[in-house]
Amino acid sequence: MRVTFVHLGRENLGIEYLSSILEKAGHETFLACDPGLFGFEDNVFYTSFLEKVFSQREKVIDKIEKSAPDLVAFSVYTSTYAWACDIAKITKERLGVKIVFGGVHASLIPESVIEKDFVDFVIEGEGEYALLDLVEVLSLKKTGYDIENLWYKNDGRVARNRLRPPIQNLDLLPLPNKDIFGKYVNYKDDYMIMTGRGCVFNCSYCCESYMNRLYDNKFYRRRSAESVMHELLVMKEKYNYREVMFFDALFFTDKEWLKVFLERYKREIGVPFKCRGKITFFNEEIGRLLKESGCYCLDFGMQTLNESLKIDVLNRRETNQCAERVFKLCDRLKLRYDVDHMFGLPGERLDDYFFGARFYSRLKYINRIKCFELTYFPKMRILASAMDAGLLDEEDIAGIEKGRIGDFYHNSSVKNKAAEKTNRNFKVFYKFLPLVPCSCVRFILKNKIYRVFRFIPAFVVVFLQILVAIRGRDYRYFFYLKYYLLRVRRIIRNGF
Repeated sequence: MRVTFVHLGRENLGIEYLSSILEKAGHETFLACDPGLFGFEDNVFYTSFLEKVFSQREKVIDKIEKSAPDLVAFSVYTSTYAWACDIAKITKERLGVKIVFGGVHASLIPESVIEKDFVDFVIEGEGEYALLDLVEVLSLKKTGYDIENLWYKNDGRVARNRLRPPIQNLDLLPLPNKDIFGKYVNYKDDYMIMTGRGCVFNCSYCCESYMNRLYDNKFYRRRSAESVMHELLVMKEKYNYREVMFFDALFFTDKEWLKVFLERYKREIGVPFKCRGKITFFNEEIGRLLKESGCYCLDFGMQTLNESLKIDVLNRRETNQCAERVFKLCDRLKLRYDVDHMFGLPGERLDDYFFGARFYSRLKYINRIKCFELTYFPKMRILASAMDAGLLDEEDIAGIEKGRIGDFYHNSSVKNKAAEKTNRNFKVFYKFLPLVPCSCVRFILKNKIYRVFRFIPAFVVVFLQILVAIRGRDYRYFFYLKYYLLRVRRIIRNGF
């Protein structure tokens, strides 16, 4: 069978694994992709006007038609769901082809997604073998769909099958099909990989917590060091990459696994890498292991420095004292780190922004403060806190399920206009704060200069962020700039 994946945004590891599973079984896979240049999922170059100019919507539809698919597959996030529905509806009208939805949003509310007239199937949860089973059934032209994880329509009624257990041994999965994104990603610059799936924590706002609930807290699994090294060695031979991004939610949860893996990584791969982690897992031994093996930057999720909000609203337990200890340790090791900071939290106050600015300004080796808006997903526990705080109502909840509210970077969840202005001012401030000396930070706060930061032109903010990247020798940031230049040039050369 011929299966065409449809995607909005940058490289998607989930699609690469799905494609690999299908192609190993003898099926053909294709990709119709809009990179989403200057779009809402971009934390650096978002520009609504340029997003419309560089939209590839019509080309995506054209690619779907030219691929002559037997099945069209959408892997959707809440922020891309409305876009996917638009493309799927047109595809169904023009081609009459079977359509399947999967991904995070489809797993959160499969009962809602399957109700769409243009959706024939929904895959709930982990998708590789469910999609393979579906394709096999369709290729044999069978009419029964006794496939675990599958929702489908039977004589106008919605049917739901049982959920299969998560894949126990991730080592048995084939290597991801990186070629499917070959036109959109320069793997020589940047190779993205996951060493495991899931997360051991249950933050109130995060989709990983829902997957834990769905799978009775058995969703977190890790590949063996041998499996990860095999992929890296094969892909190094193929792409000769210059940098690796470990995309796991938490990279260094297991110290013994890390020791075994990094010893081989340093000797056999030997290129700089970046990874994500949690401060409660970090200590000097792990820091030295990472630094000596080529880690040039860590990414820590702080989200807020208001410890009450962190516990009561976000369901996170790390303390500011622990964070300060870890950051000073990184400073001593000369190990750069990014900090994720979330805006728009229920109960957030001006004092929280002040405290955050002072706290971050004291950190020597901080690289970037990555600013996010609180993003609401269906069925997340934080929705109750947001409704109690008056940030959401029932209409908003319905909008979230339709993908019409919120994204990671730009659409503030704050409805109070004065509070929203403060939110925007400090979001700009935090983006260039690593450049500002402590004394200047104190002066800005004392004299309320931050109140005008939302008026700084976007191109100036981008320039300041480039200076931050230069200061931190941020490989990934400059690869991202290069990616944009290449994509814009290709779109202009090939026509809009």
